[in-house]
Amino acid sequence: MVDEKYNGHSEEGWLTPSDALNRPFTRPLEDTTHHGQHDHTTMRRLGFHVGNIGLLIKDNIVSELSENRAQICRIPNTATWLSGLINLRGNLIPVFDINALVGIERKAKNKAMLLILGTGETAGALMIDDLPLHIRLAPEDKLDMLPSLPDSIRPYATTAYERDNQIWFNFDHVGFFQSLSSRVAR
Repeated sequence: MVDEKYNGHSEEGWLTPSDALNRPFTRPLEDTTHHGQHDHTTMRRLGFHVGNIGLLIKDNIVSELSENRAQICRIPNTATWLSGLINLRGNLIPVFDINALVGIERKAKNKAMLLILGTGETAGALMIDDLPLHIRLAPEDKLDMLPSLPDSIRPYATTAYERDNQIWFNFDHVGFFQSLSSRVAR
């Protein structure tokens, strides 16, 4: 057990495994000021697509990928975008299909994976078609105005970035999951 006085470090000065894995992916780029360019800071985030909408997972969020969709237990008389529940290490996790919620057809229905975000009571799973991507964002990639989004996602996409001709939105998955919980029954 790591003592609190070490602030996430072991007695030897090493980060604990959980602190090392959960630290933010923010780091400065190489100093190029001698070439007449300004020093920048880049963020490395994990992102996934819902159709052509790119959503970024918040920093320090526990995430997990599962290809086992057979474990989803359907719940009768619920909205079509609630795919069901999974049992993840003894915790019941709701599985949401954002594509069905916003009316975007899935790329490959048989190859959808589960992206589990969060832990405990705030955890939820999303059906995604492709593997999540590591996205590097610079401050100048931030957009001043948010592009249009479907109504059900808009309140949970707080900031947008454009990188390599793709728009990426910061995604508040906790708020999104909470909003859906009140709309589950048909």
